[in-house]
Amino acid sequence: MQTIVRIKGLRWLIASGLVLAVAGVPAAEQADRAVAAVKQLVATGALPAGAALRLTVKQGNLASFLGENEQLKADWERATGTEIDARIMPQLASRAFIQDDDTVDLTIARSNETPDLVSEGLIMPLSPLIERFGFVLPDTPPDGFVHVRQQALFNGQVVAIPADGDAALLFLRRDMMEDPAQQASFLARFGRTLAPPRTWAEYQDLVAFFDRPAEGFYGALEPRDTLTGWMYWMPRFLAHAQVGQHLFDEAMRPTIDSPEGIAATESYLATLAHSPAGVLKQGNDYSFTLPLFLSGKGFSTIITVAAAKLANTRTSPVYGKVMAVPMPGRVVAGQTVPHPTLIYGNNLVIPARAKHKTLAFLFAMWLTDPDISARSVGVAGGFTDPYRYHHFDDPRIRAVYGEAFLDAAKAQLPYVAPAGTGLPGDAAYLEALSENLSVAAHGRQSAAAAMHNTARQWEAITEQRGRRAQVAHWQRYRAALPASASPRLAPVH
Repeated sequence: MQTIVRIKGLRWLIASGLVLAVAGVPAAEQADRAVAAVKQLVATGALPAGAALRLTVKQGNLASFLGENEQLKADWERATGTEIDARIMPQLASRAFIQDDDTVDLTIARSNETPDLVSEGLIMPLSPLIERFGFVLPDTPPDGFVHVRQQALFNGQVVAIPADGDAALLFLRRDMMEDPAQQASFLARFGRTLAPPRTWAEYQDLVAFFDRPAEGFYGALEPRDTLTGWMYWMPRFLAHAQVGQHLFDEAMRPTIDSPEGIAATESYLATLAHSPAGVLKQGNDYSFTLPLFLSGKGFSTIITVAAAKLANTRTSPVYGKVMAVPMPGRVVAGQTVPHPTLIYGNNLVIPARAKHKTLAFLFAMWLTDPDISARSVGVAGGFTDPYRYHHFDDPRIRAVYGEAFLDAAKAQLPYVAPAGTGLPGDAAYLEALSENLSVAAHGRQSAAAAMHNTARQWEAITEQRGRRAQVAHWQRYRAALPASASPRLAPVH
């Protein structure tokens, strides 16, 4: 059942407990509504005057959430009469942090973490607060949220407020791609023009061609540590999958122990011959590979568009030498269909034990207002990526990131798939996958064995959690996916 209502002349769609706008919220209305609600709470005594919001985020998010020179913090405190007590969280999964710390009102969680956080009662659902205060999460241009379904929802309910983009993006050395000598050599070797890769096979050719290990220069600087292995395998699986093939079938039987899953794993492993020593060391994630790329020691890397902020600084060794392109995928009817996924991503969540839940929610809505969020994303020293459509065209943000980088990220928006499995137990499923990828990367099992063992472990996890319940979650999750998240469908924007 769907109910259409009118708010200030706009039509809104309320479906399955989720509020999605058919048209965008006028700039600043979201922020103004949040401030007015806080003032009303203080006036009625529901919130103490001068209450302190305990905001705990990672180091890379702090500057974005507080603003340039903490101007956003000052604006909020002046407007509401409340304070922001900002703290740095340890580099742990949000689940472990929220379990251990009961002094937090508002924090962040990666997109793939929310199913476990909700299922274990660690964060609170936000749909009741959205309805109570009359907010919406618009998901259409010009200024709606880009990935509401992928980032905000679990089982038809809003459980997080999108506050970061963080889709995987492919970075390449543009200067080497445009070098006439390299172009001629590549044409002679591969029989085709040197160009950004459409498929993972073409990407692998580029990686091999530009690999110069004797010179300390590597073809691939993709992270390969155990904890994040799934992030770099998942886009490969989506690109290799058959029509209608997802991680599980309708009965929750894994589909990865298959030629498609094996091919994705072989692609994942193939870059190792062209990667630096140490890439497999535990903890050597993007904090190991990205500095190498930015110092000019590699041809390619996969990371979010946040890397453009660093590459686009005039003091960078690779300034003017780097390009970003949509992720490899497949060619359908002569057109390239990339298959990016969300990888990291930091969305705002409210711990179930938070003292000031309502204040935390209202600050989250204020921060993600069209105008306020543009100021947040545009902070040069912050690592919050664009997450509303207008961010990609905002002059302040384009100046910080570089126009070409944002254009590349914007081009693949319609194709971005969710992070992880979307299931309760996501951490266990992904841990099994990443661990088997790591064992294969160390040469202790084949790609086929990695997929077979992962599928077997996934079956055990499903049985442990209850197959019937997991099937129900899986069906709801698949039904909520945007069309572009499926390998079989064309983009929707």
